[in-house]
Amino acid sequence: RLVAGLIPDWSGYEYQQPTLNPFTSHNLLYDFTLPVGYTGIGISHMEGKWWLRGAIANVNANVRGPGEKSPVLAYRVDYSKGEFDGWGLAGLHGKAPNFNGDGHNTMAHLFEVDGYYLRGDWALQGQVSFGTQKEGAITPDVNGKWRDSRWWGVSGLAGYMFTPRFQGLV
Repeated sequence: RLVAGLIPDWSGYEYQQPTLNPFTSHNLLYDFTLPVGYTGIGISHMEGKWWLRGAIANVNANVRGPGEKSPVLAYRVDYSKGEFDGWGLAGLHGKAPNFNGDGHNTMAHLFEVDGYYLRGDWALQGQVSFGTQKEGAITPDVNGKWRDSRWWGVSGLAGYMFTPRFQGLV
């Protein structure tokens, strides 16, 4: 399947759409390290237990100036081990908006692995993320040059459905 236009980010176990997110807000790993969405063109292919997606697109186009283009390669691979569990990995490589004040695009590399187990009333989800961005730190070094940023994070969710409309989440 060919996909084009504004594509929500594929990273992690949390969905961009508020109606699919059980919490009021996202976790800090999601809010501060993952892209919001892509504007571009890509493919989505499902084969058995595998789901492959990839796109060449501008990342977070809503924070760019008019006519500013800097495409990235974004991809995601998911494997549904069975009816109740699976794992996925996602990545992004290319120039992304830089939020350190001058707003120029710099090379970024993001990679994450996530997994889930959903069975009966239980829901367990988690992810590990790594990333770097050239000159992406929010504070300059002593010489006034922007430093490269590097991060990693771990995120998890555990839920139990007490009734069909009441779920406890941590």
